[in-house]
Amino acid sequence: MKRLITVLLGACLSMAAQADSADVLTVKEMVELTQYHRVGADRDPVLRGMSITKRIPKGWVDDVSERYIRTIVDDEGITRHQVLLEVRYVGGWRYYRAASLADGQELAFNAEERRFSRCSSAFLKCDQREVVTAELSHEQLKDAMTNGLAVYFDAKKPGRDTVAQFPPAYVLAYLIKLDGEDAVLPAGGETEKSKVVAINASR
Repeated sequence: MKRLITVLLGACLSMAAQADSADVLTVKEMVELTQYHRVGADRDPVLRGMSITKRIPKGWVDDVSERYIRTIVDDEGITRHQVLLEVRYVGGWRYYRAASLADGQELAFNAEERRFSRCSSAFLKCDQREVVTAELSHEQLKDAMTNGLAVYFDAKKPGRDTVAQFPPAYVLAYLIKLDGEDAVLPAGGETEKSKVVAINASR
């Protein structure tokens, strides 16, 4: 059994997530980049996965998006798992308004922030910034360890829908940090619990 777990860990560690910046990271490295932060006046802990950034050149300014998974505890003490998407662009508000999974299942959606982030006096134009979240259950995260996660954010502006994608290794690393020794690793279509000795989930 111990040997089987070692083999499974080796297979999982061999998986790599290719971010849009062409950086390839191992599961172990992604676990290390998944960290708790204390935010707000109450300094509540928030688990935040590593950020994946995408830049698309648009003339004199880049169209930039950043995405990551986070876990927060709301004011009612309920733990919530969310995909956060931040987009910065020029050319009129996109007004993101809904989120869903690839199979069409709707997710609880929230528009966290919408504002101008930077203005250029030379071109008299401002970058728009939108921050939105989609809520996931713990089971949905576990399901994504096999095929990865894709959350579709619907925009009111035609042609501006955005997909926030996360490879299986990213989700696995996140759950290792979230669940620690209770992390569940995929094994040939089934699941098996492991103490994840090779990956320091307590960091």
